[in-house]
Amino acid sequence: MRRSNLAERPAPDPPSDADPLYAEACRLWAAGRRGDAIQRLDAALRLKPDSPDALVMGGYMLGELGRPEAALRFYRRALDLDPLLVVAHANSGKLLVELRRPAEALEAFDAAVALKPADADAWNCRAGALRELGRLEDSLVAARRALALRPEFAEAAINLGNALLKLDRMEDALKAYRRACALRPGYAAALCGEALALRNLGRYGEALAAFEAAEALGSREGVAGKGCLLLTLGDFTRGFEGYEARWLSGKSLADALGKRFPTWSGPGSGQERVLVLNDHGLGDTIQFVRYLPLMAAAGVEATFVCPPNLHRLLKSTIPGRLVETPPDESFDAQIAVSSLPRAFRTSLETVPATAPYLSADLALAARWAERIGPAGFKVGMVWQGNPHPEADRARSFPLAAAAPLGTLPGVRLISLQKGYGEEQLAGLPRAMRVETPGEDFDSGPDAFVDTAALMAHLDLVVTCDTSVAHLAGALARPVWVALKSDAEWRWMTERDDSPWYPTMRLFRQPRRGAWTEVFAAMAGALSETLAPRRPAQAARAPCSIGDVVDRITILRIKRERMIDEDKRANIERELRLLEAEAQEGGVVGGAVDVLTDGLAEVNAQLWDVEDALRVCERQGEFGPRFVALARSVYALNDQRAALKLTINRLFESALIEEKSYG
Repeated sequence: MRRSNLAERPAPDPPSDADPLYAEACRLWAAGRRGDAIQRLDAALRLKPDSPDALVMGGYMLGELGRPEAALRFYRRALDLDPLLVVAHANSGKLLVELRRPAEALEAFDAAVALKPADADAWNCRAGALRELGRLEDSLVAARRALALRPEFAEAAINLGNALLKLDRMEDALKAYRRACALRPGYAAALCGEALALRNLGRYGEALAAFEAAEALGSREGVAGKGCLLLTLGDFTRGFEGYEARWLSGKSLADALGKRFPTWSGPGSGQERVLVLNDHGLGDTIQFVRYLPLMAAAGVEATFVCPPNLHRLLKSTIPGRLVETPPDESFDAQIAVSSLPRAFRTSLETVPATAPYLSADLALAARWAERIGPAGFKVGMVWQGNPHPEADRARSFPLAAAAPLGTLPGVRLISLQKGYGEEQLAGLPRAMRVETPGEDFDSGPDAFVDTAALMAHLDLVVTCDTSVAHLAGALARPVWVALKSDAEWRWMTERDDSPWYPTMRLFRQPRRGAWTEVFAAMAGALSETLAPRRPAQAARAPCSIGDVVDRITILRIKRERMIDEDKRANIERELRLLEAEAQEGGVVGGAVDVLTDGLAEVNAQLWDVEDALRVCERQGEFGPRFVALARSVYALNDQRAALKLTINRLFESALIEEKSYG
């Protein structure tokens, strides 16, 4: 977005000593002698501080020198003196766009076109500001006005294409980008726009050719776009290489994150201290944080700079140090968290898909289990993603489109939506009921802790392409993701599963905007899932359900620790029978998995304590250590009993173990 460098009107004042200095400053700047030009302009402003033309030129110089706030002050002063200066309004707007202040930029462009309705450049800039504000139809009008005023205006054709792309009108966007290419052959930005439209239309070969043409022109955007396309097509090796050229907030990766240390090239160089930097949103962070345990296993000491609202969710399972801002320390290397797949040379066949790699808080999971209750097949719903105007709005689906899921017998739809999108709950079809978890749901400073805990009690999560999809996958919860026809690179093409998340199933639009078909397919699949389901009370065991789960966890510990092969065979036989009984009776999934993990942890601790007590007995050591160990048995058994009781209440077990202490 080029700023005008001279006032676009004749100076009305009579010549003064300042005028030759101002004219000389303009000439020197145009000749590339910036230092001399600034010196002359300063001298002119000392003689005539209220010269609008000189102030505009000063604003232009400061903007070019990377001092936007100072430049804006010059433009504002010029406009105070002469509100009719179109160039000052327009240049102010361009700076405000660069500063990501689109609402203020729009005001400036509105003033410019009001003063000069035939200014195609101002109309084009107005189109860009409107798009960033999410006013896409208005952006189309402004871009078309710019093209009507200047039919050969390639930048305006690109702005038109950008608005059409956001409106999911891909064929029209492709025409606009191709118009820009025709107006200016070899225009990399137009080629990248054309490639994006082609990619979203599923014309991958043509898209790749367009990206490569932009890449040949030296376009960083072309390299990054090609990388994302290759990732979409499953070529992770070349794709992640190109993905390194991605932009963040209008800057290169290195400029956006700050280049303080060498880039980490992956495991293999021994003990290292590595600074890992967050470079995208919550979903990307959850997807790629899986690599931090791999770093720890490779002997790397990682410090992860990530939003503080994620620390509580991550800290229980993710090794390394979590910080809010980069510490004032020296590190051996640094890397963006989204660059870790490349550092580990990840291919489609080697995606580290072990799950779960995050876990829910046990206490919160128990609380939500009690609040939600055991009745029905519980489906968590998320339908709205990031509301930011520049985000991909086509990823979200209208909640009412999911109505077929709620018509299935026994299905309970439970909202996991937080904030934007909740207003749709008020306008649902009469027959559609969606439960809400309450005002306190994820209302604290920590992101997703209640969502993760509630997911532990759900039978299924249904979500659009947003961070909750990644959370459910990282927790290894059953999750179905509703995808638009041209889904993002990480979901690839055609397949209905994800190499990143083993418990995820993908449901794709057969064509643009076809959410009805997506949820008809989901309803059919869910009906099949429900058909063999039996109530949990049907688990056949002459004991409480909590005792069955407790026994399963003990047998699993024995299987891991028992050396004798004959004993292991007996353990395996009993374990298979009990696990089959639990599966058949529905004592799996939801909150019981979280409670099972808790029982397993307590029983493992009891095993270790009992081993330590036997050592004390053999050595005749009955002092303070023996007493402390013996007392810990009581405490651990109390925890064990509490977990079993929670399971029994959760499944309304016919038998419940009771305890009493004298």
